[in-house]
Amino acid sequence: MKMSANPFQACLDTILSPTVAFDTIKEKKGWSWLPFVLLTSSTFVLFLYYFNVVDFAWLKETMLNQAAASKPMTDDELKAIGSFYEKDTMLWTTAIGGTIGFIVINTLTAIYYHIATKVSASSEYKFTQWFAFTWWASFPAFVSVLLSTLVIFFSSDGMVSMQDLQPTSLNSLLFSVEPSNAWYSFLEAINLFTFWMIAVTSIGLGSWLNIDSKKSLIIAAAPQIFIFGGWALFLLFTA
Repeated sequence: MKMSANPFQACLDTILSPTVAFDTIKEKKGWSWLPFVLLTSSTFVLFLYYFNVVDFAWLKETMLNQAAASKPMTDDELKAIGSFYEKDTMLWTTAIGGTIGFIVINTLTAIYYHIATKVSASSEYKFTQWFAFTWWASFPAFVSVLLSTLVIFFSSDGMVSMQDLQPTSLNSLLFSVEPSNAWYSFLEAINLFTFWMIAVTSIGLGSWLNIDSKKSLIIAAAPQIFIFGGWALFLLFTA
């Protein structure tokens, strides 16, 4: 059976040959420090780079216009929002918040895997092992960060919105709805990497638990179906 030779090879295999990666890290759980470091540090650095390159005056005006378009606001309310849209404030809250948010999401995901696999597949893996698993399953996000970095790099005028950092979102690829549209955030939240990570997670679950692909796909996709399905229903009945 082919195995990844080291943590760096395992990261590459997660992208190119996830079965090999998960067969390896099933026995090498101490390797998860690498995807953790790469994902959290790259997320942090991406936002530092973004806010040091973007035309912030343009970005602030764009964000205020989007806020005004989303719902009626008084001048005082817009000024209050504008006071938050300061470069240093946004830089650090976005960089730190994005990094911490990544950790929180993977923690909650690990709790879900721990419970769901224990019930459905009699898993004996501990929470800490599932927490390590989430970083490997999330590793396609590293490619997303690289793609966002390229978007910034090839922007000649610095006029790059936060939404431009997600060129593979459903909104960017298919729908192109305006920020004032109730479905805007929903369509921006789903991107090609969402489906890629579900696929990688499904392969990983199949490797770790020795379950069939249908069952592993259901476990992998259930959180996304619940979140986005619930969100879509909410929009259908309220928008």
